[in-house]
Amino acid sequence: MNAVALRQVIENAPGMLAYWDSAERCVFANRAYEQWFGVTPEALVGTTLRQLLGPLYALNAPYIRGVLRGERQQFERDIPDPRGGPVRHSLAVYVPHLEAQRVLGFTVQVSDVTQLKLTEASLRAALREIKTLRGFIAVCAWCRRVNDGAGRWTSLEQYVVDHTDAQITHGLCDSCGATHFGGSGH
Repeated sequence: MNAVALRQVIENAPGMLAYWDSAERCVFANRAYEQWFGVTPEALVGTTLRQLLGPLYALNAPYIRGVLRGERQQFERDIPDPRGGPVRHSLAVYVPHLEAQRVLGFTVQVSDVTQLKLTEASLRAALREIKTLRGFIAVCAWCRRVNDGAGRWTSLEQYVVDHTDAQITHGLCDSCGATHFGGSGH
């Protein structure tokens, strides 16, 4: 890939891509920083991470220290929208730039995972709404009533209604319809 094509890929990547030196000063940033932080890449060069992140710096500091020790870092962070829109959920990866076991700087890749987080929250909410029957259910062998676990015996139908979102309707199976009414059930 030639330099022009590589520059196009980096500049148009939806996630933030940057290189920060060991003094935490920006050497390079792509256009996504403008959308995420309201700062052009040109204005960002020479800026420190503390200046860019403001109050978020303290939250990111342990990861910054880790990458400056030469350890790859990965973490999630909520990032406020500089234009006042909804908070965006991000996944950040810091990769150290090592030469002769010395950290010269690090690359940063931050991806927007907001839609994934919203989908995850919706799935969790849906799972909380689902009622399932699990384990053993004590059913009387003679009358078919169910022990509710508190010593009370109730009809199987009532137990199902109380412990699931199912509703009960009644009909006759073919065998009972033929035995009791001389025809088929339903």
